[in-house]
This record gives sequence, structure tokens and C-alpha cells, in this order.
Amino acid sequence: MSGKDVSETVALRTPAKINLRLRILGLRADGYHELITWMQQVSLYDEVRIEPGGKRILVYTDRTDVPGGRENIVHRAARALREASGRDALGARIYLKKNIPAGAGLGGGSGNAAGALWALNRAWRLGMRKAELSEVAARVGSDVPFFLGGPAAVCRGRGERVETKEALRSGWFLLVKPPVVLSTHEVYGWSRAKLGGEGRDFDETSGLVRLGKYEYGNDLQKIVFPKFPRLESLCEELLRQGAVRAMMSGSGSTIFGFFRRKGEAERAAIRIRKSEKGENCECFLTTPLQETWYSKKN
Repeated sequence: MSGKDVSETVALRTPAKINLRLRILGLRADGYHELITWMQQVSLYDEVRIEPGGKRILVYTDRTDVPGGRENIVHRAARALREASGRDALGARIYLKKNIPAGAGLGGGSGNAAGALWALNRAWRLGMRKAELSEVAARVGSDVPFFLGGPAAVCRGRGERVETKEALRSGWFLLVKPPVVLSTHEVYGWSRAKLGGEGRDFDETSGLVRLGKYEYGNDLQKIVFPKFPRLESLCEELLRQGAVRAMMSGSGSTIFGFFRRKGEAERAAIRIRKSEKGENCECFLTTPLQETWYSKKN
């Protein structure tokens, strides 16, 4: 993310993420899934503009497939921050320009929510530290704390426990988003009956589960691919086009391929767009982010 600190308006960009590894460990007593995931932020951004003022929180989006108002996670984040501040008269107008596809497993909404927390903390002059904002973020959504950290991290629990990981230093990711929208809640619901030991209660006394340095993969592919075979075929096509690896991000539906060179990724994007498998797909050429948004002079 990058932002501009001014007294009246705060404007910033919030990035997408991809899951390089996602393991489902079991079902928690609170109904959430215990997981461990390695996530990396990439150079595909939404734009968020905050105009503080008034006593109401208003959220607007520029796309019909992304709801505004109270249905948007950004509204929930703003309400949670206002509640945590104890100042219930705070208000703002929040405008979202969406470039990251919705229902894609790219964390666009979660990134927007994290950006809103950061921006409103400045615009409302609350002076909360990052740790305090992260506590609020964990109440808003599972991936939101990650976007307050990053650009790469291993996340545990339901995603709220964030451990910074060294970001990828090179390579290109070609993101391919087919015209399929998947609900995270629904996909995890399917997983309860389908994933090996998944669905049994998670025993936190079984020890800390870690990810290997080069461990890649996504447990949810076993659930999603049989229902949506086109996603698996896109993985296979990316590999045929020269990707070092190809997999689904999060709960889908985006498939991404990792390429060592930009030219290889660009040629793959052209071929996939022209192919039958790539019909009506959106393609985004991205790089892994090297720095957190807060490490820059905004």
C-alpha cells in the first residue's frame, strides 16, 4: 500500500495477495478452520480514498459486483475501529476503485479493510499503534491482519496470527481469473466432508505445525477442482506455457503461474487469452512486493 497523509483526505492503494501454500489442519471449536498459509502480496492494486467528516460511515464502490454500504467489509472495519476508539461520533466517506476481482481468492476486500483501518487511524487522528490496529483487524476478517503486515508472511489460526516471512525477490506471477465467483464460506463448508482428516476437531496440543522453506500447494484444490474442472485445466495450461508451478490462490477462483522471466509470462498471457480455455478470463501480470506499505515515506 502507499498513501498520502493529509488532514482532510487520505488516499492509498491496497495490494492483492496470493497463497503460495495453504494447509487445512482441522475444525476449531469456534467453527472456524485451523489453517497455516504462506501469503505473498503482489503488484495488483485497488484504490481507497478516505474523506473524514460527519457522523456516518459511508462506503461507495465503482463496480456493481462489489457492494457498497454496510455490506462491504470496509464498512465493518470502520465501525470496528470507531468502536475501539470509544468515539462514536466519528464519520467518513470511503470510496473504493476496484481493480482486484471479487470472489477470486486474491484478498481484495481484506486489503481494502486493512487500508481503511490504517487510513482512518490517521484521518481520525487516533494514534493507534500497529499492534492495536491488528487486534481490530482480527475481529474484521481472517486475512485483514496480514495486510497490515506483509509483504509476505506465514499466517496461522484462522489467519490472524501473522509471522513475517522473507518476500520473494524475483519472478513474475501471471494471475488468470475465469468468470467464476467462489464464496470463501461455501468452499470451506465443502471441505469439512472432503479433506482427509479435515472436519475433525483441531487439537492445539498436537504441536506447532510449520511450513517448509519451499513448500507449495493448496489443500482446497482437492475440493474446488472436481466441482470446477476448468480451474484445473487452467493450471495445466499455465504449466504447458512454461510456468515453473501453477496453483489456485486461496479459496479460488484465480489460478496463478510463477515464471522466472517477464517475457515468458507475457507470452503465456497472450496464448492463454487466445485459447479456448482462456475464454472470458482476466489476466494480470504481477511481481511479488518487496516492502510493506508502512516502510515507505507516505
